[in-house]
Amino acid sequence: MEKEFIRETEHTITLNVTSGQIDSYRELEKTTGTVRVYDNGCIGVAGCLGEPDEEALTAQAVEALSFGISYPCELEGAAEITELHDDEIIPVSEFIPTMADFLKRMGEQCPKMALSNKITIEYGRTEYRNSLGRHLLSSGGHLSIALLGQNRGSGNLFDMVFAWQGEHFDADMILEVFKMQYDAFYTPAEIESGRWPVVAMYQDLFGTTLQHYIGDLYAAGASLLSGKLGEKVFSDKLTLCDDMNPDTSFSPCFFDAEGCVAKDYRPVFIENGVLKALVTTKKTAAQYGLPNPGTSTAPYDGVPNFGFHGFYTKKTAETIEELVPGKAVFMMIASGGDTTPDGHFATPVQLAFLMENGKIVGRLPEISIGGNFFDMLGKDYIGTVHDWPFKKLQLTAVMMDVNKN
Repeated sequence: MEKEFIRETEHTITLNVTSGQIDSYRELEKTTGTVRVYDNGCIGVAGCLGEPDEEALTAQAVEALSFGISYPCELEGAAEITELHDDEIIPVSEFIPTMADFLKRMGEQCPKMALSNKITIEYGRTEYRNSLGRHLLSSGGHLSIALLGQNRGSGNLFDMVFAWQGEHFDADMILEVFKMQYDAFYTPAEIESGRWPVVAMYQDLFGTTLQHYIGDLYAAGASLLSGKLGEKVFSDKLTLCDDMNPDTSFSPCFFDAEGCVAKDYRPVFIENGVLKALVTTKKTAAQYGLPNPGTSTAPYDGVPNFGFHGFYTKKTAETIEELVPGKAVFMMIASGGDTTPDGHFATPVQLAFLMENGKIVGRLPEISIGGNFFDMLGKDYIGTVHDWPFKKLQLTAVMMDVNKN
């Protein structure tokens, strides 16, 4: 019989913001424990909320083997890897006054916007051990500012988003970028309908296509990518990974729920345009004869399930100006879009800016954008730039059909 033990802790502090003022504070601390045992092709799982008693959980997991839940026992081999990023972002005692001062300054420089939503600090730590001698320990934290701006008198729930995530809070730098976005919002701009570079976060353009990477759908022939594993499908410039690397990701854990550790902590799905892997668990990988990239997730009291942590696309340009010289559309808020079964993507864009030579210069009227999945990642894929305007922010540019509404 083989065994896995997982202990996770989470510490979150959330400030609620209404009309530019902090009106509530919430602090959450959570610990969970998990034991999985494997015997005769079956898995038994036991989990708990609170500090785990490993011996008691093991006994419960062994008893759960009687349910006969099939699962291959393919534990990762012995290794000792530790990645700890435990620096305190802002001391708890200073969090409220620091953020209150930040909101005051932002209110002064953005007087036409009523600000609301959340500011959160989150720390996490995960330990994984198995009976083959594997011991992994990972921790990390980040501050998240997610403010909705309502143009005073507009009657909308919100008209603008001011968002930042990071481990090092620099109020002056963040406020400078927010002010640039605020000024652009109140500067009208125009662009003709036609083919234009569209700049956005990868998930905003391709989040609806993630289902096509799921191994079960791929094997059933229900994916746009079915039958294409190992083939050159997309642009040579495109390398796409699931990001668990603390240098580029906000994930506090560099390994997956089954103790898999990818090279550079980034499981590869597309490499230089070639489809390399699908989203699987060890069970689905074995069932369908697929490679397992190591991206699984799992509830503390359940069997592993397929998962995805965050998009990482290989950098193809050093600056946004190099990536999209001239005019481009910067997509900030888009909802209501989808991808059809044959791969056509379209979405209305509620907030977009005109970019000129890498600078946001004004707000566009509402537009819609569209394109074909394979073209957008193939001949129409322009590339990706990192760390603009904030560190760890990755922006992808794609040539798309842009229509004024």
